[in-house]
Amino acid sequence: MNKKTEALKIINMSVIDRRPLQDYPYEEWIKYIFRKYKDTKTIAKYLDEICAHIKLSGIPITKYTADKMKNAYSELKWETNYTTILKKNGECTTCHERLECMKLTPDEFTLLQNNVREKLIVGSDLFLKSSPQELERFQNFLNQTAPYDIVLDALNICYIANQNIKDRLQVLKFVVNHFSNENKKILLLGRKHMMKWNRGGLEYLMRRCLTFFTDDLSQDDPYFITAAIMSGPHTDIVSRDLLRGHRFVLKQHDLRMIFQRWQWEHQWKVYGNKRGPFIQSPLLFTPCAQKNSNIWHIPYEAEYASTEGKVNDGVPDCSTWLCMKPNSVKK
Repeated sequence: MNKKTEALKIINMSVIDRRPLQDYPYEEWIKYIFRKYKDTKTIAKYLDEICAHIKLSGIPITKYTADKMKNAYSELKWETNYTTILKKNGECTTCHERLECMKLTPDEFTLLQNNVREKLIVGSDLFLKSSPQELERFQNFLNQTAPYDIVLDALNICYIANQNIKDRLQVLKFVVNHFSNENKKILLLGRKHMMKWNRGGLEYLMRRCLTFFTDDLSQDDPYFITAAIMSGPHTDIVSRDLLRGHRFVLKQHDLRMIFQRWQWEHQWKVYGNKRGPFIQSPLLFTPCAQKNSNIWHIPYEAEYASTEGKVNDGVPDCSTWLCMKPNSVKK
């Protein structure tokens, strides 16, 4: 069998089945290119196909494969370096090029929205622990109150505090005030047991945002994700949850990647330290393989993280990237 065809078959199967990527297919693909072609520009063209495939998969390569890619481009006299990406702005610390934010196109967002709408209407596995009555109440609430600027995953946010309900309410108050001061239309999504918390604290929150409380046995993740996505392409979410469970419910790889990009673009996170809570804004860039100004930036997994590669869990590691740039002397 053609080595490239065999390699591509294995890679595609690993992506579709969400299995860890192996090093063998990439290594054979690289060897095939160098065996078949001798012209530098032609080799670069076909190596570019490998990088494009890595970009499409949305999955970081292993350090072993990163070494192979680095060596391959080095043979073409490219400048190749292991590098880090600045989390604040997506700038490569080696070439100083900035990674782009690959925003969803209207068609991509519509595809995501339609998928969520279908799951909501049929009450699929996304809402297994919810009753039909609660789903209907939720749908009616969305129809009457959406769109929102931002949706808060209330319990996830306030659990950065200790067990003290007063402290938890203070965290929620801090977050609500932050977005309320920016004149954002806020939806706070929690569970019914929260309604037993301090009445004054709850009333303060309810005066500043819309609220929806699910049954205590319901999974609240699907609700706040659905509320945000059905609200429109400009709605953000606040949660520290990785949302892996929801992402893996999506059956198609392309749809999972669209959801992942949506999450990177729209998710705010709340953390706490000795000085109190603070809010981390969404990434200004998309942390997956990109080609900008003819320079490739490719993420890889640190050796200690995995020896066989793994499915991306949605948490970008800005410290393990490969920067590959054509030598400026070459035309």
